[in-house]
Amino acid sequence: MLGRAVLLASTVAVLLVGSPTSVLADQVDDARARLNIINHLKGSLSDNLQRAEAQEIAMQQQLQETQDQINTTLQQIAETERLIADLESQITALQAHIAATRLELARAKADYGQFMRVTYKSQADPLPMLLGAPSFQAFLSRATTIERVNFLSKQLMDRIIRTERELRVEEAVARDKKAEADAKRADLVTQRQALLEQQKKEKDLQLRLQASIRQVKWELVAINGQSAELAQRIADMEIARQDQLIAEAEQAAWQQAQFWMAHNMLSLPNQSATHSTKYPLIWPQQRGTISLPFGPCSYPFEPPGFGYRHFHTGIDIAFTQGTPIMAADDGTVVAADTSVLYGQLVGYGRYVIIAHRNNFFSLYGHLLGYKVKAGDTVRQGDLIGFEGTTGNSTGPHLHFEYRYNGQPTNPLPYLPANGPNTFNQ
Repeated sequence: MLGRAVLLASTVAVLLVGSPTSVLADQVDDARARLNIINHLKGSLSDNLQRAEAQEIAMQQQLQETQDQINTTLQQIAETERLIADLESQITALQAHIAATRLELARAKADYGQFMRVTYKSQADPLPMLLGAPSFQAFLSRATTIERVNFLSKQLMDRIIRTERELRVEEAVARDKKAEADAKRADLVTQRQALLEQQKKEKDLQLRLQASIRQVKWELVAINGQSAELAQRIADMEIARQDQLIAEAEQAAWQQAQFWMAHNMLSLPNQSATHSTKYPLIWPQQRGTISLPFGPCSYPFEPPGFGYRHFHTGIDIAFTQGTPIMAADDGTVVAADTSVLYGQLVGYGRYVIIAHRNNFFSLYGHLLGYKVKAGDTVRQGDLIGFEGTTGNSTGPHLHFEYRYNGQPTNPLPYLPANGPNTFNQ
């Protein structure tokens, strides 16, 4: 509005001094051209601003999830430390019991030895006692008593020895449990440290996004007073900077999946009997149209990649909302999550990431809902969710990504030709 007012005032001044009509026309054309350039740049900045703000919200959600994981890990560490303390007390008590049992055994041996010495070497020698019996019945009674004493002494020592052996077994079990608990605690401490480092990176990325958002907002206000050439340079720099930040923010979802894999027992299934024998993948959505292919594109909200300013890292398949989505290959689910904050779905919306053999991964984004959870084993063709339009989506479609060693790759060469289709031979 200010630019138009200045232009109008200049035009009136020129008319008052009687300048030629051609000069006025040139000025009007130049002003219109500049205005068109400025409006175009403002549109590009506004598009990137909206996407950066959405990613900043997603980063807040990511930070909250990371903090929740840290809190859970701290709770697990505390529980493990309590278990370790209980086991240490149990081991101490068992050791004391073993010592007391050994002392009891030593006393029993000493008492039995003393009895035998007194019996065989003193006036209480059993032979004279037996021979001096007044009757045969008394003889049998004295013999039975001596035998009974020997039997009870031997039984007592056997019981003490057996008790010590059982206590030793209990102590070994308790020590094994403590060793497992110590190893678990060490692993949890390592997980906590990794989470704290991840949280630090996420906070740094969030601060950079916020700073970029503030800068772009300022540029949108100041751009009206700048030359078209300067505005173009500033817009290019801001868009490039935001594209880089947005690409890093989108990578955070993959980092979460990698973190889950690093701290969980990941077992990838062997190829199932029903797996396609001709293609590595089947179409995850078997009806629809490819609305956006893999590769360079003109959409400003797509991040840079492979040397292009904007690059689509997957393929979009559009069809009716609620269409079944299937696992494209055998694998293990490493993420099944929802990017949401204050009721607003952002980023991939509801998404699933599956790890496959040979370091391949597949992602299924913008789902209406999913039927799996992290750790689930899936076979090619298993139902994992339904097509939706959650997150940063302009309409019902599936965003399907296929990655090798963490790098996006075109999934079409791995899929049956002329799809989407139901081919799975």
